[in-house]
Amino acid sequence: MARLVTAGRGSLAFILGDDASRYRLLGACINWDRVLVAFQGETALGYAAFKWQKKGPFCAERQHFVEHFGRLSGGVRFTLFQFFEQRELRYPFFLYGLRVNKHVRNQGVAGTLLEAACEYARQAGARHVDLEVQRHNRRARRLYLHHRFQVVRSSWLPPLKGWPALFSVQGMRRDLEPCT
Repeated sequence: MARLVTAGRGSLAFILGDDASRYRLLGACINWDRVLVAFQGETALGYAAFKWQKKGPFCAERQHFVEHFGRLSGGVRFTLFQFFEQRELRYPFFLYGLRVNKHVRNQGVAGTLLEAACEYARQAGARHVDLEVQRHNRRARRLYLHHRFQVVRSSWLPPLKGWPALFSVQGMRRDLEPCT
């Protein structure tokens, strides 16, 4: 299960490394109360991870990065990771990641997880759910639009040689009905 959740930070591979590196770095420090998992029998099909009340799905500390990457590289990578983590704290309820195993895609699992995350947020008292999606990810953007998310902002920086395309994102939001 931890492998599935840690593989979801692929957009930060330039900081966290490949899937195996992310698992070694983050696998032991998952806040499971910030992760919803879809199962079929005993098999995990996918997950939705979120930040709520300034707590996200990972609780990695500087020491984890230093042990994994060395003192200098680990310190720099931790600082960059914290930059991205802190940036998302401006949202009261932030959908941090949504990932479904390839063999069960297009079967409604992502939509079910998305609705479950929105219901969790609503029950917790959140007024809306925010997320960011890379502009080139048309399939994900269609899914979010289908589930009543609206584009509220776009961010774009011209690509720099060697830098990932994560700087070209759309912010989306879904307003929630209050609990009665």
